Amino acid sequence: MRAGALYTLLLLCLINAFNYVDRSMLALVLPQMTAELNLSDTVTGLIAGLPFALCYAASAIPIAWVADRYNRRNLLAGALAGWSAVTALTGAVHNGWQLAAARFALGAGEAAGHPTTASLIGDGFALRNRTAAFSALSASAYLGPFIGFPIVGWLLAEHGWRAAFYATGVAGMVMAAIFFVTVREPARLRTSAAPAEGWGFVAGVMRLLSIPSFRLVIFAGGFNAINQGAHLTWAPTFLSRVHGLDPQAIGLYFGTLRGAAGLAGALFAAVVVGGLVRRDIRWQIRVPVLVAALPFLSDVMFLVARDPALWQAGLALTAFSTAIIVALSYSLYVNVAPPELRATASAVYFFVASLMGFILGPLSVGALSDVLAAGWGKEAIAVAMVIASSSALVSAVLLLRAARTWTRDVEAAEVAA
Repeated sequence: MRAGALYTLLLLCLINAFNYVDRSMLALVLPQMTAELNLSDTVTGLIAGLPFALCYAASAIPIAWVADRYNRRNLLAGALAGWSAVTALTGAVHNGWQLAAARFALGAGEAAGHPTTASLIGDGFALRNRTAAFSALSASAYLGPFIGFPIVGWLLAEHGWRAAFYATGVAGMVMAAIFFVTVREPARLRTSAAPAEGWGFVAGVMRLLSIPSFRLVIFAGGFNAINQGAHLTWAPTFLSRVHGLDPQAIGLYFGTLRGAAGLAGALFAAVVVGGLVRRDIRWQIRVPVLVAALPFLSDVMFLVARDPALWQAGLALTAFSTAIIVALSYSLYVNVAPPELRATASAVYFFVASLMGFILGPLSVGALSDVLAAGWGKEAIAVAMVIASSSALVSAVLLLRAARTWTRDVEAAEVAA
């Protein structure tokens, strides 16, 4: 692998870490923020997911269409600067409407992140090396919490939730400047079957949806996202209500413990699964099939156990297994897409995942928690999260079906390139 490609991958991983922290740090500040803004669980779940998901979903595919044709370095640097500015401005909100507007704007900026990054990696790395490259990208999503969430927790305890947003936003804008100045736009790969100007917007999406395994992988990712969205949004609140943890302790467990386990899972995907894939490409789909149901089992341990060792083990196992699934999901949809549609493929994937995960995940838990509160008290949030986590089982079934045609679809994409 070339040094330039590795350097670009390093910066893409750092940008992905900012992407993850900026969208997820709301979960850490919710106990403080909801108390100050006087928001119910249902309203909080609605604001946390719906505005972000709607704007992300509406923006992702058009932005990806641009990324498949124009300078991706410039697009990603501008998007990072934009969403970082929005993160900083979130610290100035004073009511639920302003928070919803900030989440809406954040979705618009972050919609450029994954599609542009997937296209850059797809053009920068050969098929045999993409599993490792995408696994490194996935690991960076846990590097953000591992380093950033304890810092956010400290800022929460010492300076309040507003300062946490200000500091994170400024750091992201500095990162955008570094990426713009030091990274060059890589050459694009094209399939011989595609015209030089690329596919039309609708034609490109329809071409992707005509690939059998792509459709199944997309909806498997959507059901997995429901589980992730519920966990990421409400786990810190669960730790606060049920276990009585303060912001610093939540930052430690949800950031350091979960981040370390997630990094381990992504590295497992890069090293172990990556090695298997270099020998036999079919392991790329086999491992997600085997692992997809595990987050439900570990979530039950996390949410039901009251012994600290058990719920911490459940939290770590959820992060570990989810990291493997997410790390391998990039290659699942990128490898079956024509090279000139890779950004669009990523956008379609995250379009479905954001609508299902960022809306249904947070909202279902918030609404169920309010409904169940009369009978379950503070435990209502745990019951609601267990119900949401069962979506991982549906994801496992869809991936099992996708495995029937995935290898054939990969071979078709590579032959055409």
